[in-house]
Amino acid sequence: MNTATVIIALIVIGIIAATFAIVLRERRDRALATRLDATDPGAGLRAQADTERQQEGPRGEAGGMSWSAGGKNSA
Repeated sequence: MNTATVIIALIVIGIIAATFAIVLRERRDRALATRLDATDPGAGLRAQADTERQQEGPRGEAGGMSWSAGGKNSA
């Protein structure tokens, strides 16, 4: 095997591992949401929504946001 083949194989294995980890995390989040809904209807959906918001990270304002203008009204 030459070096290029090894590098390509490592990249493909890395992509497969990342995809597998994402799928497992989503299944775990759905299972947690289902368990929470069984004890308190709506709590699991709230927990899943909170988890998704945390994964998305901070959001800017409409039209983009500069660091200096964050949260200020432009009107």
